[in-house]
Amino acid sequence: MQWIVKISLVLHVVAGVTALFVAPVAMALKKGGQGHRNWGLIFFWAMTVIFITALFLSTVQWSPFLLMIAVFSYYSVLSGYRWKFLKNLHRGQSVKWYDWGALVLNVTFNLSFITWGFFLAVKSDALGVAFLAMGFGLFGVFLSVDNLLLFLKPHAPQAWLYQHLGGMVGGFIATVTAFSSQFMNFIPEWLQWSWPSAIGIPLIFYWSASYRRKSKSSKTVASQ
Repeated sequence: MQWIVKISLVLHVVAGVTALFVAPVAMALKKGGQGHRNWGLIFFWAMTVIFITALFLSTVQWSPFLLMIAVFSYYSVLSGYRWKFLKNLHRGQSVKWYDWGALVLNVTFNLSFITWGFFLAVKSDALGVAFLAMGFGLFGVFLSVDNLLLFLKPHAPQAWLYQHLGGMVGGFIATVTAFSSQFMNFIPEWLQWSWPSAIGIPLIFYWSASYRRKSKSSKTVASQ
């Protein structure tokens, strides 16, 4: 068993380093171009390896924190990746069973994290971990609910793009946060946890707003 743990750990680290370097390249390249797609696909599969190895390692060595980050970050990336194939939901396209399955599993896990965080807050002094568990859990549930609403009701044709962008970048933020919490001990602990979101979330809003402006401008020109 020990050799399996060591191999899983090596794969986890290699995939993590790959994801950290590949994601910025994909984000920097022209959206929709072949380069963006290729580097984005590498990022997706690196995140898949991270998720699988994290599930194994967190179970064998029982690390709820690792499990929490793994589920949150991978569902974010998985849903973002899947939205590339759900572009026509507004035209009556059906949601696949595995999209529903991933959504239900994500909600189940994140509700468990919220419950675990609440239990820690009441029964122990680990308030930092408790708030993190509840925070990640709430964000995870919010992401699932956001997807659910788009699965069930009509939406704008460009909605898939914003979901794709938010999901992929959100997963990258979670990965950077995990890296920062483990290796950036030279900065205050609260900053280790907060700086990736402080930088990444405004970028998501900025990019989404930019695409909305471009879409609106294109419609205005087309109508003239």
